[in-house]
Amino acid sequence: MFLNILLFLSAFYALVILTAALFAALARFSADRAYRPRVSLVIAARNEAEKIERCLDSIVALTYPRDLLEVIIVNDRSTDGTGSIVERYSRNHPHIHLLNILQETGPLRGKPNAVAKGINSSAGEIIMMTDADCTVPHGWVEEAVKYFADERVGIVAGFTFLNGNSLFSQMQALDWFALFSVAAAGVRTGFPITAVGTNLHVRRAAYEQVGGFEGIPFSVTEDYALFNAVTSLTDFKAKFPLDRGLLVTSLPSETSGDLYNQKKRWFVGGIGMAPRYLVFFLLLYLAVLAVTVGT
Repeated sequence: MFLNILLFLSAFYALVILTAALFAALARFSADRAYRPRVSLVIAARNEAEKIERCLDSIVALTYPRDLLEVIIVNDRSTDGTGSIVERYSRNHPHIHLLNILQETGPLRGKPNAVAKGINSSAGEIIMMTDADCTVPHGWVEEAVKYFADERVGIVAGFTFLNGNSLFSQMQALDWFALFSVAAAGVRTGFPITAVGTNLHVRRAAYEQVGGFEGIPFSVTEDYALFNAVTSLTDFKAKFPLDRGLLVTSLPSETSGDLYNQKKRWFVGGIGMAPRYLVFFLLLYLAVLAVTVGT
């Protein structure tokens, strides 16, 4: 009986990946590579001293015009050397700015508070977001903003690849590919579900229309909350292209405990999802567990 359940969940997982990946791969979105708006890249960082230099090196290598790009790194009460590392980069690269948060104020907490503070201090027409443990390709900004040439587009999400050689890392990478494929397929079929903040970008007009992070219900998964607000409360459209030039690279969870905490946070943050989506993702996570056990 147990073996049959494992086989069913494994088959379900494979079918979901193949179907969603096909929808994502076939999706075509209008884009204008000549579009050059002013862009603000906002990254929240807390105790990321061991990882943030990789991120900053990739940001320094971005090819988008420097006079149209500002980078705001929000140092969220770090107790390690994160702030000093960012400050060193900012001295050598004037478009990189350090914003220190010494304490939380207002109704927001944690990362949503840090990201909101960064966005509030920015000026770009397009707000781009990633995480401090991510690296981005050289043409990342151009590849993202080309989808905003259509003024009806309010939010754009991209895929994120987890880099690692161990079986544990590769299982996480497969899981993320399934998640992103399902999310991209949802946008392609007219049922936007979610997005991940490692590669998420929003038009300022859309962000302000929903009241920013201060104006939407607090969630530990601020990326889902923002994506859901823009797609459900405004007339702006979403795009979720499977675009190699938009691909961000991140790091997998190092331990099973870290992975559990990540999944728990995602699940808690997604409680506000429509029940059918919650059931679907629960089955998907059970399928991941089945594949893991089966290997």
